[in-house]
Amino acid sequence: MSLFTPAKVGTLELPNRIVMSAMTRSRAPESGVPTALTAQYYAQRATAGLIVTGSVNVSPEATGYLWTEGLYTGEQVAGWQRVSAAVHEAGGRIVAQLIHCGRVSHTSLQPGQASPPGITDAAANAEVFALTDDGTPGTVAASMPRALTTREVEETVGDFVAAARNARRAGLDGVEIQGGNGFLVEQFLSAANTRSDRYGRGSVFLLEVVEAIGAAVPGFPLGVKLTPGGVINGIVSPANWPELYLRLLDELNDRDVAFVTLADQAAVGAPGGYDPAFAAQARQTFQRTLVLGGGYSGESAVAALQAGRADLISFARPYVANPDLAARIRAGRPLAEPDPATFYGGGAEGYTDYPTDPEDARSR
Repeated sequence: MSLFTPAKVGTLELPNRIVMSAMTRSRAPESGVPTALTAQYYAQRATAGLIVTGSVNVSPEATGYLWTEGLYTGEQVAGWQRVSAAVHEAGGRIVAQLIHCGRVSHTSLQPGQASPPGITDAAANAEVFALTDDGTPGTVAASMPRALTTREVEETVGDFVAAARNARRAGLDGVEIQGGNGFLVEQFLSAANTRSDRYGRGSVFLLEVVEAIGAAVPGFPLGVKLTPGGVINGIVSPANWPELYLRLLDELNDRDVAFVTLADQAAVGAPGGYDPAFAAQARQTFQRTLVLGGGYSGESAVAALQAGRADLISFARPYVANPDLAARIRAGRPLAEPDPATFYGGGAEGYTDYPTDPEDARSR
């Protein structure tokens, strides 16, 4: 098996096993509508076997970062229709990563500048890209949240379902639930969850979201992203996190889930993450398509596939400056390095102006 062996994920036929990971780039206006520039950005990268969009907010309250897209208004759906059409015209497949940031947010991003919704009223030790005190964009500490009521948690499940329906309306090829990186889904799984209702620590919230989406849009490819052992955005994994996540993976076997992505934060220099022993147990436990992500090169990705550790490999940062990443990996050519100053906000610079390798054009 190689990175260029075709694969089937749910109903999706993939020409290769390279996944473009979700990366938030903050290029949308305040209305959360993806622009023509966004359509161009993803179409440039359509040679990936599968594209996962940057995190897409399921409601206004779900927003945790400035200038990020949503999937809860008609205008946003129309914007994503343009994106999906551009990607499909370029021969690609694209799924939307659905997110609720929970307590990882700031009052300047919330409707009416309210406190962000959290699983409890405990603050996240995290920083977000929002509006500073003088109204200019910048990095600020996450605001003190308010605790969601049980009814509000149930309504949030409905927000994920509505966003999944909107993704299908927009012509996108599926959705992935952002269940890691310290955002709302992982907050329910973490030691920060001290709730006493049925949404106390564990997988109840995530499983309800998965089941509700499966019932609302049956057959629509559904994925879940997890970051086992992670500590990003102020999250604290419970002491028994390996057992918790392996049990969750086993439960996902019984739901309408096409793929699971396990991102290793330690592999990209962040604290936390999981070790090879856990990855091996996850491989044995989850019976459908398993995607691994975190610091892979072309060589290490091939090694993981050939060893049977994963079915697909996800690449994040390399896709920023290498829209033709698949071709460069296949030919063994060097990768361009991105400019971190242009990761978030702005326009075409550092977003759609990275060139393809001239060798790619000559090889066509």
